[in-house]
Amino acid sequence: MKKIVLFIAFITIQLSFGQNTVEKIDEENRKCHENSIPATISSVKCEKEALASWKKLMEEILGQLKATPEKVSVKLLMDSQTHWLKFQKADLAFYAAFYHKQYEGGTMTMAATASHEKQQYRERTIYLLDFLELLQEQ
Repeated sequence: MKKIVLFIAFITIQLSFGQNTVEKIDEENRKCHENSIPATISSVKCEKEALASWKKLMEEILGQLKATPEKVSVKLLMDSQTHWLKFQKADLAFYAAFYHKQYEGGTMTMAATASHEKQQYRERTIYLLDFLELLQEQ
């Protein structure tokens, strides 16, 4: 019985950790934009900082998923991640080219591209986090 209670406590802590981390990254990104000079370079800096946080969290989640080979096919997980990274790069190139034309090569292209890349990693990380939480509930 003691083991079950400890297990439930561990899962609850892990679930709240994941959601708290997501909220913290979003909040830090929002504050960065509020406190920065309203300029393209400042916006890009804020987006790059948030992107680094999303990438770090993604790696942590992937590490946790890989640590459960009894529940997850690590090979298929890594195949999925490899394909996602290829898609992400191609999608980002398309997006950047589109906005390069829209903004006629101006600095807004950098801001739009940085924001899109951050959003890609945010969405994938939340997807992986949801998957991890689902596995931990089982």
